[in-house]
Amino acid sequence: MLLLGIAVTPCAAAKTKVRVSTWWSFETGSPLDALKAAFEAAHPDIEIEYLQIPSSEYYTKVLTMIAGGTPPDVAMLGMDKLGSWVPRGALQELTPYIKEAGYDLNALFPAVRKAIEFRGGIYALPRDVTTSVVAYNKTLFDQAGVAYPKAGWTRQDFLRTARALTKVEGGRTTVFGYAFDTFADGFVDWLFTNGANFINAEANRDALHEPKAVEVLKFLQGMVKEGIAPSPSQAEAFKYASSAFAIQKTAMYVATVGWANSFAKDPNLNWDVAPMPVWAAGMEPACRLWVNFWTLPKGSTHPKEAFKVMAFFAGPEGQKIVGETRMGIPAIQSVAYGPAFLGLPGAPEHRQVFLDVMENAKPFPLFPESDQYFTVMRRELDQVWAGQRSVEEAVAAIDEQTRSLFNK
Repeated sequence: MLLLGIAVTPCAAAKTKVRVSTWWSFETGSPLDALKAAFEAAHPDIEIEYLQIPSSEYYTKVLTMIAGGTPPDVAMLGMDKLGSWVPRGALQELTPYIKEAGYDLNALFPAVRKAIEFRGGIYALPRDVTTSVVAYNKTLFDQAGVAYPKAGWTRQDFLRTARALTKVEGGRTTVFGYAFDTFADGFVDWLFTNGANFINAEANRDALHEPKAVEVLKFLQGMVKEGIAPSPSQAEAFKYASSAFAIQKTAMYVATVGWANSFAKDPNLNWDVAPMPVWAAGMEPACRLWVNFWTLPKGSTHPKEAFKVMAFFAGPEGQKIVGETRMGIPAIQSVAYGPAFLGLPGAPEHRQVFLDVMENAKPFPLFPESDQYFTVMRRELDQVWAGQRSVEEAVAAIDEQTRSLFNK
C-alpha cells in the first residue's frame, strides 16, 4: 500500500482587529496612515481598522455606538468632551492598562500629564497637543512701521499695536489689527491671562460674571466697537478669524499649532509667532493648552490590544510621527524638543515659542455640563460682539440660565 505524503501548510494566525474611530480622513500618506503602518510593523498580530465618521455627527454617533454595545475599540476625542463623557460612563479608566504596559507618564509635558486626568482618574492618552501663541503678519507690521511683539508685552501694548496696524481706506477697514473667533476657543486664552475662567474653582457655577472675566470680555468688545477687530457682520466674509489672517486681512491672530501648520503652506505669507501678552505688567503669563485624545470606550471588544494601539500612538515612535506629519506638538517632551517638531523646516521662525509657553499653559476647562453651557454662553455673547448688549447684561443672563445645569 502506497502512502502519499501530503504537505500541510499551517494556517497563519488570525490577526486581532482593532477598530479606531476618527473624524479625520485616512489614506496613503496621511498621519493616521503613517501611524497605522508603523504600529502594524511593530505588532504584526494586530490590524488597525479606521472608522471614519463625519465631524458633524461624530460625537453623537460614537456615544450611540457605546450605548448600544457596539463601540469602537479606540475613540479619538477632542479635549472638551472628556468632562462630559466620563460622568456618562462612556470611557474606561486607564490606570490598570498603563501600569501593565509600563507607559511612561513622566515623559509627557507636566501640563499634558495633568490634562489627561479627570476626577482622580486617567481616561485618555494624548494624540497631540498645542499651546496658543500670537501669530503676526511681518509684512503688515513692516508696512505700518510697528515693532514685532516680544515676550513680556502687556495687553495695553497689544492694544496699541492693534490700533497702529488697523488700516481704513475710503471709510472701509481693509486690514484689522486683530481678529478673534467668538466661540470658546477664540477667547479662553485672554481669560487665562487675567486669572479668569468660564467656570469657578469648584466647577459648580459659571464664572464669566466675576470681575476679572468681565474685564476681559469688555476689553475684547471694546476692540470690536473701536473697529480694531471685525464685528460679526464684517467677519462673515472670513467665516473664521484664522481665514482673515491667512488672506492678510488681519495682522494678528491667536493661533494653535494646527493653524500655524496651515499658514506655513502659503509661501506668500510672511509671519511669525510671539507669546500671548500678559494682562498687566508683573502678572504671570498664561495661555491655553489643548490636547486631542485617544480613549478606550466602555465595552471595547479587545481592550488590551486597543490599549497597545493607544500607547504606541502616544509613545515615542507614535509622537515622532505626530510631529513629522504636522498633526500637532508631540506630547512627549524629548520628542517635541527634537527634530520631529522643533527641527521642522519652514515658518514660523520662532517655533520654539509654542514650547516656551508650555510651562504656563492651562488645560482647557473640563466639566460635565460643558455642552449645554457653551451653547448658552455663545448665544448670549453673540449679542455682545454684535454690540446689541452690554457685557454685564450678557454674563448675568449666562449665570442665571446655567445655574440649573450645575444644580442637577
